[in-house]
Amino acid sequence: MNISQNINKLLYALKIKGQFYKINTFKTYNEKNDKYSTSYKILKLKQVKEFNIKTHEYELVEKYKQDYECYSKVDLMKYLAEEYRKGSEADGE
Repeated sequence: MNISQNINKLLYALKIKGQFYKINTFKTYNEKNDKYSTSYKILKLKQVKEFNIKTHEYELVEKYKQDYECYSKVDLMKYLAEEYRKGSEADGE
């Protein structure tokens, strides 16, 4: 089983637990190494208080906020596994 399949399975398992993530992939140029590298930005769905101008009240809005950034799929998989494990410990399993 390759890393991409493991990442997809972890994302699915986290979704079942109610934690939603997006992964954005960017190609960036590293002048020091004179090559392009891939960076991964993990966005987590969070509830944020925002002020509504029309009603003049604060309300909870769901938005994706950047949670983590890394440069390898292995680090990405480790982060998601850690998030899955944290959720399991909080549930008392």
